[in-house]
Amino acid sequence: MIPLRIVLASLACLYPFSLAQEPKSDPDKTLIIISTSDIHGNLDNFPRLATLVKQYRAKYPHVLLVDSGDYFIGNPYVDDCEKRGEPLTILMNKLGYDVVTIGNHDLDYGQEALRDHIKGMPSTKFVITNASLSPTLENCFSPYVSIPIKGTSISVGVIGLADLQTTDVRRMTGISWKLPDEEDYKGITDRFRLHHNTINVILSHLGYGNDLKMMKYSPNIDVILGGHTHVMLPSGHLRTGTLLSHTGHSLSHVGVTEIIFSTEHPVSILSKSTRAVSLNEEIPDDPEVKEIVRRFSGNPLFNQQVGVAGEEITHVTIGTLFCKAIQQASHSDIAIYNRGGVRSKNHLNKGPVTIRDIYELEPFREKIVTCSMSKADIEQLILSKFMSPTDDEGGVLEVYCSGFSYQIMDGVTPSITSTLKNGVIYTVAMGDYLCSNFIFPQRGNGKPTGIDVRKALIDYLKQIKELLNPPPSKLPIIKDTTFAL
Repeated sequence: MIPLRIVLASLACLYPFSLAQEPKSDPDKTLIIISTSDIHGNLDNFPRLATLVKQYRAKYPHVLLVDSGDYFIGNPYVDDCEKRGEPLTILMNKLGYDVVTIGNHDLDYGQEALRDHIKGMPSTKFVITNASLSPTLENCFSPYVSIPIKGTSISVGVIGLADLQTTDVRRMTGISWKLPDEEDYKGITDRFRLHHNTINVILSHLGYGNDLKMMKYSPNIDVILGGHTHVMLPSGHLRTGTLLSHTGHSLSHVGVTEIIFSTEHPVSILSKSTRAVSLNEEIPDDPEVKEIVRRFSGNPLFNQQVGVAGEEITHVTIGTLFCKAIQQASHSDIAIYNRGGVRSKNHLNKGPVTIRDIYELEPFREKIVTCSMSKADIEQLILSKFMSPTDDEGGVLEVYCSGFSYQIMDGVTPSITSTLKNGVIYTVAMGDYLCSNFIFPQRGNGKPTGIDVRKALIDYLKQIKELLNPPPSKLPIIKDTTFAL
């Protein structure tokens, strides 16, 4: 999971927001864009979001509700619904989203489920500009959307950009996409000029770093509403004429962007601002939407206790738990697991561990597979992932393990050492995502065991009863300072 990072800027904008404030401008000449991103199945704050949207629509005639992707994956009430994702479809349709793009996790249920989600929101426009879609998703997306502002000659142009590089390759059949480069960014404004829109908006699931590049190479885009990296910008960034908004994840906050325009000839934008609005108790629940959430959140199965955390458990310990559980369940020599497959939480709180906790940590319904691998194969897998980090994160430990240990020397050319032995062929347990998506000689050729990762976790926790953090071990990543000045 990409970690939450807070960008400290104008923290005063995090105060509870009230529509009791008098508008600074003529409501008829103001566009309000309410934006969400990286909802990840969180249902709890939809009743407050519904109230906020209703309040704005009652006060302003021009309001757009948009989302920048990753509405799926992260909540068992959504992920494990009989029809996967259905609660989000019903709620987003109920609130009347105007324009939506996709994130890398919105394909995790499969292309058919995403298609059904789109069909369940018939009044919403879905837009993706940097991808060519499969026949399954044909006619579901547009590369560009133009929305007229009623009563004016002004229109709002919207494109959608997504980073799909971590999407499971098994869900990408027939889909091709491209991460924009400098030349692509420079050409973005041409698309807006072609359609003669006054207000230009990008729904971006490219991440904070790529959004900054876009601002550098594509000046004078009016607004970028970003997501993917779970960044919080309390009052946004305004650079090169472009306003950038990021509002974290899990629907704790939403973006409220205000654009004041003139209808005089030539029509123009007079000002623009954005703020992250907390969906806290200061905003009352919408009763009708609250009832919909209650209907989907009543499964008693998720409250069953399967173990206990004797202290606050770190993400590394949770990752090791995954490995030990699948190693034992599959009777393998060693086990490895990808960091991104341990979802939802940076830690487990002290106290009971429930089935809901397990399902939140492993929302993908992975199966255990095994591969026969040598020391060189395993080290190649670990090191190849370390050597292809994202721009935002740098070199990051991507593989948890049990049955052995390793260290990486992070220098000009990273190297790896491990306790594995030469001349031995190991039976290695892993999740089927890692087997299909990481680069190593046995890629895609794992032997199915038929065992659910979730079941392995539950059985292992019931066996050990209490989960504790182990004593600190050697640092897995050693920085090479040989050439440091």
